[in-house]
Amino acid sequence: MRNQFYLFVIFFLFLGSKTYSQNSVSLFQGNLTTPNPMIIDGDDIYVGLYYSDKIVKMNLSDPSIPPVDVVTNVNRPYGLAIKDNMLYFSEFMGNKISKMNLANTSLAPEIVIPFVNRPIGIEFVGNDLFIALEADNKIVKADVTQASPQLIDVANVTAPFEIEAVDDYLYISERVPLQSFAGKISKISLNSTSTTPTTVVQGLDRPSGIVSYKKQLYIAEAGTSKIVKISTADSNPTVSDAVISSLFDYPSGLAIHDDILYVTDFFASSVFKVEFGALSVLEFNSIKNKNVKIYPNPVNDILNVYNSPSEEYKIFDKTGRQINSGTLERNSVNVSQLTEGNYIIKIGEITKKFIKK
Repeated sequence: MRNQFYLFVIFFLFLGSKTYSQNSVSLFQGNLTTPNPMIIDGDDIYVGLYYSDKIVKMNLSDPSIPPVDVVTNVNRPYGLAIKDNMLYFSEFMGNKISKMNLANTSLAPEIVIPFVNRPIGIEFVGNDLFIALEADNKIVKADVTQASPQLIDVANVTAPFEIEAVDDYLYISERVPLQSFAGKISKISLNSTSTTPTTVVQGLDRPSGIVSYKKQLYIAEAGTSKIVKISTADSNPTVSDAVISSLFDYPSGLAIHDDILYVTDFFASSVFKVEFGALSVLEFNSIKNKNVKIYPNPVNDILNVYNSPSEEYKIFDKTGRQINSGTLERNSVNVSQLTEGNYIIKIGEITKKFIKK
C-alpha cells in the first residue's frame, strides 16, 4: 500500500503577489501505469512503466500521439541510459542490465550485464556505465565496449537509487527503506582515487530522480510530493523548494529538455512538465504560510483554520480538481462529506494540505 500520508507544511511559490500554483505545472501525458525512469533523446521521451513491465516512447512535440511500446516483458524497469543509439535499461526484479537497438526495435533486447543485485539508476560517463545496486548498497561500473563487461566496485552507499553525473562528480540519491526523512544526496569524485562518498545534503524523504540544470541539482522528493533543489556550486548547499503542486502525488523520475523539466509521477500515473523560465523568477513567501495553521490534521469532520487571511476557501483533490468552495464559518470548514484521502485547501493566497480520514 502506498505511503502517501505525510504531515508537513507546504511552502508555496510566488511570483510577485501571484501564487505559483498547480497552473504552472501542466500535464504532458496521463493514463500511464506507474511511470518511473525517464530519458530524452532528440524529440523522443522514453519512460519505463514499472508494473506494466515495459518501456514506451512519446513525442515531445506532440503529446497527443499515443505512447508506443519500445520494449515489453521487462522485469520492472528502473534506470534508463542511451549511448550510440542503444537504449540501456536496468531490470530491477530481473537482476540484469539489458539494451535495445533504437534503430531497429523489432529486434529482441540483448542482455549486457547479468546477475546484478537489484539494479536501479544507471548513468554513462564515457564508456563506463555506472549502476546503483540497491540490495548490495553500492555503486559499480562496467565498460560496455568490452565483449563481456566486468563489474568494478566504485563506492559503498546506503540503498542507492538514482545517479547523475555533474562535472567531475557523480551525485547519488540514497533512500533508507521504510524510514521517512532518512534519505540524502551524496557525491563521489570521478577524478580521485578515493571512493569514499561525501554527504551533500540529508534529511530528505524518499529522494528519487535527480537531474542537473545550470548549477542546480533538482531532486524528486517523493515522500513530500514535491521537487526540491540544491546548488552544485555551493560547498555546503541547503535544500530549497523548487516545484510544489497539488497535481503531484509521488514524483519519481526527472528529465530536462529545452528549458522544460519533465516529471514522472509514480502514483498519479502521469508525466508533468514545468517551464524553467517560470522557475527562474519565483520567490517563496513561506512566512505568511507558516502563520496560518489548520487542525486537526488528519480530520474527521471540522477543519479549523487559525490566523486565516481570508474568509473564502477552495478545496482541491489530489488531481488538482476543485471539489468544493465556500466561506469559513467561525474559522472552520465542515469536511465530513469528503471521502478519505489527501486534499488541498486554499484560503486567500495560502495553500495547505490536509488528510480526511
